[in-house]
Amino acid sequence: MAENKFETTHEFKSFRDALGAGRNEFTIVGILIGFFFYIRFFTQYQTEGFIGILILLGITMGTWLAFRPSEWAVEGIESLAGHKRYTAYMAGLLSSLASNMPEAVVSGLSAWSGYTNPDPVIGAQLLDIAILSVLIAAGFNMLLLGVTIVIATRGKGDMDVPSEVIKKDSVLIRWTIVALVSMFALGVLDLITTSSTGNVHTFPREASAVLFLSYIVYAFSLREEEVGETSEPPPLIEPQFSKRHTMILMIMGFIGIFFAGEMLTFSVETLLETQHELVATLGDPVYIAAFILGAAGALPEHGIAVIAATKGKVGLAIGNLIGGVLQITLLVAGGIGIFVPIPLDKYVLFQIVVLAGSLWFLKRNIADDKKLDMFEGLMIILLQAYVFVLLLIGTSG
Repeated sequence: MAENKFETTHEFKSFRDALGAGRNEFTIVGILIGFFFYIRFFTQYQTEGFIGILILLGITMGTWLAFRPSEWAVEGIESLAGHKRYTAYMAGLLSSLASNMPEAVVSGLSAWSGYTNPDPVIGAQLLDIAILSVLIAAGFNMLLLGVTIVIATRGKGDMDVPSEVIKKDSVLIRWTIVALVSMFALGVLDLITTSSTGNVHTFPREASAVLFLSYIVYAFSLREEEVGETSEPPPLIEPQFSKRHTMILMIMGFIGIFFAGEMLTFSVETLLETQHELVATLGDPVYIAAFILGAAGALPEHGIAVIAATKGKVGLAIGNLIGGVLQITLLVAGGIGIFVPIPLDKYVLFQIVVLAGSLWFLKRNIADDKKLDMFEGLMIILLQAYVFVLLLIGTSG
């Protein structure tokens, strides 16, 4: 009875506020997505010259679906947490998981497509692309973190690192660095000892399960710390939408994210199968495809953190970006590795070691004085730009 009273007395936002787009945008996007599926299922696109249009539509509209519906999913989950009377911590954790869902769906579908592909060459490439796109998405989070630090410290000297980052995230950062370095060492030893056979070794699924479990343990430790810090009950989050609109937002968000992953995966697979020589002129096709997927999964959603920083929500933006790097690396990559073997070839090993190095650089910047300034933000940006240059150009030979 009390819950019904709350439902009728609480003031909710309108459903239109949550959509974040006008009628014109939805009309244009609907037409383009419809055109994509028309070309894909009702034309002989490989012989009628529609391949380029199909790939372009799949990547652009897939990116839109990775952006807008993920916002709906986050809004819906946060509102659901309010209706369920969850604490602010639980709401933040759930919304963080929802914000990383595009990367998980895109890379998961790519990995499964590669694992089941009858062509061993294309299948191996898709597996590489799936894992690389996860690690590259983490790299884009690092890049956005540097941009956020620059925005937050412009004209202010420096900024304090959020306390939750110092307390718990720094421990998880160290753990992740050690895990990535160990993964790299295993791959290098396999390459050295089996260089004559040409076989590609994979990361043990049991070890992937440990990566996944490490983030679960971290999440529960935060929960226990929040409950144990004070004798007063933890603050509850307020729902933003009615129950009906909350469920509609979640359903629309999850469906949109699934179609984003499906469209992006199909587009990259078609790109590799039909335009391999063209892509090869730009660089290594595997890295280019993984770069596109990683950017499409990370930039739209996590780019919102930069906007939040411009509005003064610096602590939230910094915490979300650092947490996003760890969540993508441990939860998403570890979860994929439980079901699909992660190849430890030159592509994956390179990105593993540079991600470990980037996390070490970030950890040192946080630990030296528990502050971040513009110089450190610029160096994080340059470091990630340097890594991307090596990835796209330095490894093409």
